[in-house]
Amino acid sequence: MCTVSWVHQPGGYHLLCNRDEKLTRGTAFAPVVIEHGGVRYVAPLDADFGGTWIAANELGISVCLLNGEAASLASGALPRRSRGLLLQELAGASTVGECVLWLRQLNLGAFAPFALLALEPDRSAIVAEWNGEYLSIDPAGGSHMPLTSSSYDAPGVSTLPPKRIRAPGWPGRMRRSGSSPRISFEPRFSSGWYSPCMHRDDAETVSFSWVIVTRDEIRFLYSPSAPCRRSPSEQQIMARAA
Repeated sequence: MCTVSWVHQPGGYHLLCNRDEKLTRGTAFAPVVIEHGGVRYVAPLDADFGGTWIAANELGISVCLLNGEAASLASGALPRRSRGLLLQELAGASTVGECVLWLRQLNLGAFAPFALLALEPDRSAIVAEWNGEYLSIDPAGGSHMPLTSSSYDAPGVSTLPPKRIRAPGWPGRMRRSGSSPRISFEPRFSSGWYSPCMHRDDAETVSFSWVIVTRDEIRFLYSPSAPCRRSPSEQQIMARAA
């Protein structure tokens, strides 16, 4: 399972994302600054395939990807590219509209199903969903929050009541302290299979990313472990480009 949520603030937003993976996957590399098409962005890197699942660029655009349902993949289809590489192609976009344009022009048949969030300051989130055959774009993506995915029970985490179980801690329990939110989890759901901080015998929440975009800067906070075990301890900061 993965869980993604966000909240806008004047001139920016907060984006929160866990990453839930099989324990057989390699440990991801911490966020680094990369340049693509003349635009700098910050992203952690997948150790197995070299892509990423979340990126924020100096223009204030963030993109975040979750796996779609494998069952929706067309029969006989053989995806040839890691979905994480897709985000690297979108990370240089100057607007969410440009992200959508690029998505529509790409050959998505090379990718397994996914859901993709694109965020821009002072605009509604956009959520794109690729089911292996068709691409749908929702320009009012806030109605999808929190975005979730699961290899254990995909229908369960995307519908109530399990989604309600995830929602209170992410970001319903995000309290503000000055200009910064403070994250807390509902204790009795803090490590369940349907929790935003998930632990199973074969998989668990392996990292936590917190992107803070203001009028002046982009701050990427990162924990290489589940948030119930370790607070974000690594960060990258970029000045916001005009």
